[in-house]
Amino acid sequence: MNISKIALVVSAPIVSASAWSHGYVESPKSRAYLSQLQEDKDCDPVQYEPQSVENLSGFPTGAIPLDGELASGSKPGFGPLDRQSATDWVKNPIRDGKNTFTWFHKAVHATTNWRYYITKQDWDVNKPLTRDAFESTPFCQYDNGGKDPAIRVNHECEVPERTGYQVIYAVWEIANTANSFYQAIDVDFGDDNGVVSKWSNNIGHLSSKNLKPDDKVIVHFYGENGEDEAKRTEMTIASAEQGDENQWPFDLANQINSAFSDVRVGAKDAQGNVDPIHGSNSVYVKKGSSLRSVAVSYEEQDQDVKEEVTVSGVTASKIANGKATVGFNAQVSGRVTFNATVLDSYGSEKGYVKQMVEDTNQPFSIELNKVQPGAHILKFFATNDSNMAVAEGTVDLQLEGSDSGGNTGDYQFVFPENIASYTAGTVVLQPKNGKVYECKPFPYSGYCVQWSRSANAFEPGVGSNWQDAWILK
Repeated sequence: MNISKIALVVSAPIVSASAWSHGYVESPKSRAYLSQLQEDKDCDPVQYEPQSVENLSGFPTGAIPLDGELASGSKPGFGPLDRQSATDWVKNPIRDGKNTFTWFHKAVHATTNWRYYITKQDWDVNKPLTRDAFESTPFCQYDNGGKDPAIRVNHECEVPERTGYQVIYAVWEIANTANSFYQAIDVDFGDDNGVVSKWSNNIGHLSSKNLKPDDKVIVHFYGENGEDEAKRTEMTIASAEQGDENQWPFDLANQINSAFSDVRVGAKDAQGNVDPIHGSNSVYVKKGSSLRSVAVSYEEQDQDVKEEVTVSGVTASKIANGKATVGFNAQVSGRVTFNATVLDSYGSEKGYVKQMVEDTNQPFSIELNKVQPGAHILKFFATNDSNMAVAEGTVDLQLEGSDSGGNTGDYQFVFPENIASYTAGTVVLQPKNGKVYECKPFPYSGYCVQWSRSANAFEPGVGSNWQDAWILK
């Protein structure tokens, strides 16, 4: 079947049960997570176990992890993570100030804290990571008092001012063992470490994967108002040699650089020049450019994939108090792991969902936080049990502010999230209509928790008897 794909690539294949414990930094994408997504290459075996970069607790004052092995946590076999140069790793565009860091815990552990360290401004980008390269004090720390965390945890952190390429080192310290988990996150602040360069802003990268003759690669550039279609660039793979994961990104970078004077694709050298390389290439624009992010999609030839996924019915509620909800349906044939992310036009993640789906029409809702009116992108991808891509794609969204006189105000949950906890006064957002409802006082509050997909009479705003349980806010 023909499928159109966005360059998010893949989730993890099936591994042993012990490997499913632990966790990694999902946003901004860590080296370990990028290895799993195959956006960074040659990382076997960490590409199958990004959650397992674990060793004795010891950063920054202890001996473990060893200097030069910080990215791998001195974990045997994970040495490929310790490669270090100006061009080895895909970099997350970032700004100083408030940023959100997201840990995904495959299974929870009693937690002492999470800590975040950053390299010094003048660190040597071409030498292995050592303690001396990092500030000794974390710029952000979240304590957890020995309690179990949620599966996914967001941390709001004030990132210090930096320029150019830096590394953020995230440490998750466990309370009931002597171990911690370590994650290196490569980031780019722009402004080139003091080197004057007109290519100051990194807006994304062209990840690499093997393609076949007649496959097509499409590069999409996004600005404040959505995709800039005049800059959309397509390339059809002409030969098996060009389809190599290191060759076509080089050729495509040259094509883009020849076509546009305000975009430059490649790797930046110490003098601030940007030239194409074989492999993953970063995308740079000049300061003040209207372009904010970039994405890559593919049109590939038939693959031996039996599963199918169709996404339809995408809707978005109006924004209220910085929150909104995106809803859609995924029609699934077979069994897949389905992932979807909503990004703003800068490429910043605003909401995420991941779920195993099998032979059903599955409704999804993604709660968005800290959003503003304007262009957004829904990215989705699905993989089967063999880790083969089944479907990937993007949908452009235009989020609007609320003009409903309070219908989408503050709420505690997106219905039916945490439904068992609903009591009198609980306020929920109904993603199907973007409106907010409050659970009625006793004795009617008992109806608020009476819901299933096959018995939805009391579903707020939707069920036949919803007014017995809920008040429209």
